[in-house]
Amino acid sequence: MTSGRPVILIVEDQDINRQILRHIISAEYEVIEAENGEVAFERLKERDGISAILLDLIMPVMDGYAFLDKFQGSSYSTIPVIAVTSEKDESTEQKVLDLGAWDFVSKPYQPQVLLLRLKNVITRSQFYLLNEMKFAYEHDSLTGLYNRTKFFDETRLTLNNNPSLKFALVRFDIDQFHLLNSFWGEEEGDSFLRFIADSLRQLAASVSPCTYARISADTFCVCLPYDKERIAWEIEKARERLSAYNKDYLVKPSFGIYVIDHPEEKIQRMYEYAALAAMECKGSYLTYCCYYKPEMSRKVSQEQSILNEMESALEEEQFEVYLQPKYNLRDDVPYGAEALIRWNHPDKGILSPGIFIPIFERNGFIGKTDTYMWEHVCALLREWIDQGLNPAPVSVNVSRVNMYNPNLVELITGLVRKYDISPELLNLEITESAYMDNPEIMRGVLQKLRDAGFLIMMDDFGSGYSSLNTLKDIPFDVLKIDMKFLTDNDDGRNECILASIIHMAGWLKIPVIMEGVETAPQVDFLKSIGCGYVQGFYFARPMPVRDYEELIRGSRPIPAQSLSENLEALVGAIWDSSLVSELLFDSFRQPAAIYEFENDSFHALRVNSEYNRFFGYGEEVGADADRRYPRHLRGSSLETVLAVFRQVVVSKRDASCEYSLISANSEKRYIRMELRYWGANESAKILFALFNEIPSTN
Repeated sequence: MTSGRPVILIVEDQDINRQILRHIISAEYEVIEAENGEVAFERLKERDGISAILLDLIMPVMDGYAFLDKFQGSSYSTIPVIAVTSEKDESTEQKVLDLGAWDFVSKPYQPQVLLLRLKNVITRSQFYLLNEMKFAYEHDSLTGLYNRTKFFDETRLTLNNNPSLKFALVRFDIDQFHLLNSFWGEEEGDSFLRFIADSLRQLAASVSPCTYARISADTFCVCLPYDKERIAWEIEKARERLSAYNKDYLVKPSFGIYVIDHPEEKIQRMYEYAALAAMECKGSYLTYCCYYKPEMSRKVSQEQSILNEMESALEEEQFEVYLQPKYNLRDDVPYGAEALIRWNHPDKGILSPGIFIPIFERNGFIGKTDTYMWEHVCALLREWIDQGLNPAPVSVNVSRVNMYNPNLVELITGLVRKYDISPELLNLEITESAYMDNPEIMRGVLQKLRDAGFLIMMDDFGSGYSSLNTLKDIPFDVLKIDMKFLTDNDDGRNECILASIIHMAGWLKIPVIMEGVETAPQVDFLKSIGCGYVQGFYFARPMPVRDYEELIRGSRPIPAQSLSENLEALVGAIWDSSLVSELLFDSFRQPAAIYEFENDSFHALRVNSEYNRFFGYGEEVGADADRRYPRHLRGSSLETVLAVFRQVVVSKRDASCEYSLISANSEKRYIRMELRYWGANESAKILFALFNEIPSTN
């Protein structure tokens, strides 16, 4: 049991001297003893809470000098040491003080002086420990900057003491810092954080008044007088400095700025505003600085409200199925629908999925709402079958969260078995971007779903980075493209690209559904390029289930019929390069081409080497400005050639014509073209042409 008094360790080899020291101090202190420095370290290990050490300098085994040398780098170095010796020269005193002793007393002992000096060093030690604890409480241990609590306190004082100044709070962090820390290693990561801290100190040296801190991990904050140009300059300088730290890695900061218009607000709230602004920079390589706007707070408040209510909404079945019909564009009749979720909130009414789906996707709750929708759609399909409505397929969305669910195939197949419906009635929509996250895993999952009888729709096609690879590699059955693909471009380029995609899909026998169709011109354009299905406000908005039932009641769902003729033969002849080489390139000793004719324009899909030699290499690639006709047919001959194209398309019988062209050396040449009808894809007719030069009659 301890006495509760301060503990003093006496380190002295002479027993008589230990007795004298004990006699002097034992009335006020608890005493433990050691006869040399080596034993003293054993006593330090055995006993916690030693308040001071009285250390003799001249001892056997380990003298006072050796003890101090070892003691200075040990975990006990905060304990005050008073050196004791009979030597009174200044060099001895200087030496022991340099080795870390706090004070010095001489023999013979003067009791009052000894007690006073003990009291002084213990008081100083306690004050030092309190300051050290206070510093640790207020500062970040790695960088030495203020921590969050101290920063908030100091910032409040700064604002209160400078009422005439306007301030800004700048909060920043490093995007994906955990990855950088992993690449660099923890030691280098810590060095980088200290580098940021030194940069803040440099800033504070040039800006006053200024408070700054490391809030947590890679998050820092600074409060300084508001000068928009100066802040922009400092942020740009900081960004350049951070980028230059290690050029082998991308170091991208995100700065959020809150201009303090109401200095009486809590600093915590100001910090939250700056943090919201910084979040706006995330996910954008080019955006690294944002100012706070009030709508950011409203957005967060709305998100929190949704998070608070989502579980109860699912349990109470506040989520409802809405259906947006898909229309067969060949006959303008509905054929199936897409199931869309709506939140019928008891107080707020119907909530658009644009409000809550992004939040559910971020927090993973989308997995539960997916399953909820699948089951409700299966139940609806069962109900319609029982009513004799002969339903067309309904598509449901499969989020990327569920695409990684190892039980996905079993879950969906279990639902169609439970409600005794054909898998063909439940179509599955997967976004291209979800697929591109991990193509190998996704390909296996989609193939299992197709093997189980489900039809796979690739949603938002064209929004990802590898759309051509998507066409080639992904096991899917239908393409869905949003009409937004055509916006923000009035030079016709997007229309050409879209037409090409639909043509490619046609060659691959893949139906296309255009989403977001809202106007009659859009419908006419899509019909002209062979699109099979549309979905959008022009035909129908998403509607409650009962409205959809009325729409389809008594109707007969008609899928869009393919307009292709001889498609398999055409695909083989046109796209199999070895077959083309055998049948076309090598067999004909005259120019030959395969043309695609659509809307009174045509272009070559394939030409042979004689064609390139005859008309010039690449002649078909470089058509005139609108790319509707080959270059060599510009001018007066065009109408003659178009007429024979139209004739063959209508009659599907061979025809020919003669026309003239001007060669590269300005000589007039006369050409005979023989055309044969080969077949059709979804939007265009396919014709085969042979060319001969005929002698001039002049």
